[in-house]
Amino acid sequence: MKKQFRIKEIIISLLVFFIFAGKAQNLPDSVIMVVGNKQVPLAEFEYIARKNNEVNLSDKKSLNLYVEMFKNFKLKVLEAENQDIDQTSSFARELDEYKEQLIAGYLSDRNGEESAARQVYDRSSEYLVLSHILLPFDKEECVTKDTLPLYKKAMEIYQRIGGGEDFDTLGISLYQDTRNRQNTFTSSDSVDMEIQLRYEYLARFLPMQKLKIFEDIAYSTSVGDVSLPIRTAHGFSLIKVHARRANFGSIQMAYINIPATVDSVTRRKEEVERLINEAYEKASAGVDFTTLVKSYSADTVDNGILPKYVPGELLPSIENAVYSLASPGDITPPFVIGQNAYIFKLIEKKERPSFDEVKTALIGDMGKSELNFVLYKAFDDYLRKEYNYVFYLDAYAELDNLCDNYFPRSNEFLEKAKDMNKTLIRLNGEDFPQKEFAYYIQRNPFSAKTYSKDFMQEIFSLFVRDIATMFERRDLETKHPEIPHLVQEYRDGILLFELSNEKIWSKPIEEQAALEAKWVEELAKKYPVTINEKLLKKLAGKYR
Repeated sequence: MKKQFRIKEIIISLLVFFIFAGKAQNLPDSVIMVVGNKQVPLAEFEYIARKNNEVNLSDKKSLNLYVEMFKNFKLKVLEAENQDIDQTSSFARELDEYKEQLIAGYLSDRNGEESAARQVYDRSSEYLVLSHILLPFDKEECVTKDTLPLYKKAMEIYQRIGGGEDFDTLGISLYQDTRNRQNTFTSSDSVDMEIQLRYEYLARFLPMQKLKIFEDIAYSTSVGDVSLPIRTAHGFSLIKVHARRANFGSIQMAYINIPATVDSVTRRKEEVERLINEAYEKASAGVDFTTLVKSYSADTVDNGILPKYVPGELLPSIENAVYSLASPGDITPPFVIGQNAYIFKLIEKKERPSFDEVKTALIGDMGKSELNFVLYKAFDDYLRKEYNYVFYLDAYAELDNLCDNYFPRSNEFLEKAKDMNKTLIRLNGEDFPQKEFAYYIQRNPFSAKTYSKDFMQEIFSLFVRDIATMFERRDLETKHPEIPHLVQEYRDGILLFELSNEKIWSKPIEEQAALEAKWVEELAKKYPVTINEKLLKKLAGKYR
């Protein structure tokens, strides 16, 4: 959609390059001309002229040419209006979509968004190998009393690991214990609760695969270390990072596989080694690899060619070997995994996409997730500074205390908060009390957080953003006076585009110039045009 608008904008900008000279009449200094019965403001005329580098308002010839083109443009727009093209639903929809896109551009910090996306991209230059133990919340809406026993159990597991127990052995054991007890694990310290504990091993963990707090802790944990229990929307997690590896691009290879057992017959180790070394010597001497696959390998499907892989999808020993290959056609020395021997040949190796290639998609994905707070942070910070944001911690603390017992979007929370009148924030000199935020929570409960205090904190950030954005929208045209001109230009451009396409562009190209001249002549007879010559002279003098 954005690309479509951009193409249309370019076409319209090329069309909007105009002007004329005509009969003089007493007109106010705010009106440059009257076309038919419609006044054309000087501001619009001057804005478009200044936007076009080819127009020199101080030069009489250039100015007159611009006036003629502008007049002809406005004649065509007036004709389109009189044909009610601006009354169609498709016209209204396209103009509304353009306005929305235009305003969105002013209500953002593109550089800040790109910087935030760049940080995610840079972090993904390496992937993690990790495992984690999750003690999940058993409710979609948890308050403090629901989380404390779970945290206590998570700390118990953390201390056992600190005491020498292996993270993965313990995690698998507790997970199996959970499954054996019909997916429930009863804590050994007689806490009156049951926990559905989970364990997961991730051979390839990259940014945006899990919640932000999980990702931040994982990437900040050193290899071999175990994190303290962290609270996410899912529960409490303990993370152990096993390795950090470079995130290369994709790789495709062919391979020769010589197994120890073929058709129930087991080869001796020496025989496996002899065969793989023999195949390697022939491959190194230039013998066709496909021929060697057919002669030696147990797997001849697709001539031994494997699907494309990305880092983390292969065993580390294979990954280290094949990613060290530099050029297509290179082969690895023979190596053994278990009782099988292998040689790999590089077919294709691609670097991961550049930031510019993934930037647009990455920003889009961030905007749809909790990472929108990272993505829009620069603009949020600008708004808070612009409108003199003041935060009253004591007032927030009173609401935060309610979260110990009540989930923020519950009726009970609202009942407690509806009469709380302390100022919570001040923006643009206006005070917003606690109760207003409480009502906002009821109307805008958009958060995936399951713990009451996390939920309220995220909604609070949206509350501040919405109020500050409201002020910014109100002041937008004062700060950016070009906005109405851009909308007018695009509106007129749509009309011109639709009518010109019908009258001129749909005809054979060799006929278009004559048709254009005839059409303009007809419009000039149909609609009287008056030029404010006095104002034109003033305008020319202004730019000399």
